Amino acid sequence: MKLKLIASSLALLAAGWAQAAIPLDLHFTGSEPFSPAFRHLPEQPGTPMLVSTGGRHVVEDGKLVLANGRFAIGAVPEAGGKLADSDGSGRPDGVLDLSKPYRITIRVAEAVATHPGKDNFFIYVNNSTSKRDQSPLGSGSQLVKASVGELKVGDNVFEGRIGDARSFVQIRAESGAAVKIESIHIAPI
Repeated sequence: MKLKLIASSLALLAAGWAQAAIPLDLHFTGSEPFSPAFRHLPEQPGTPMLVSTGGRHVVEDGKLVLANGRFAIGAVPEAGGKLADSDGSGRPDGVLDLSKPYRITIRVAEAVATHPGKDNFFIYVNNSTSKRDQSPLGSGSQLVKASVGELKVGDNVFEGRIGDARSFVQIRAESGAAVKIESIHIAPI
């Protein structure tokens, strides 16, 4: 087992990138979260850990406000910094090892429905689009779909068992949802 892990790590290094350490803690304390200065991919100091994949998101008072927006954590963007769209046959590479059961904890300061019926909050694995079936995992890429009314102030904990050793996560708030996120924690169970 130990030799297999070492071989996997060497293969990732040879491919030009390594895995991010899990657990991964992201605290939105006022820095620009989509810059490498906030957090960068392992061994790629010029490439941000978080990549905007659509919509709008700003940091206000140490909270990431996600309203009609989405972003990926741990996805490897193309040369221009844009993340390729996933589809049924392919997806961008990732640096998160989600090959074993894991827990994603999202600390929410506030979750508001601005337009009921379009107020869902999503977590996708290995899917860089806004459609749950646009991934080699098909509709299985959708780890969480919850109305913002189901989110609580404080820690919201979601367990996952989908992904692989080169995964990424995408967080999305639908057009009628506004979620203020204080922090995101991803750790093995």
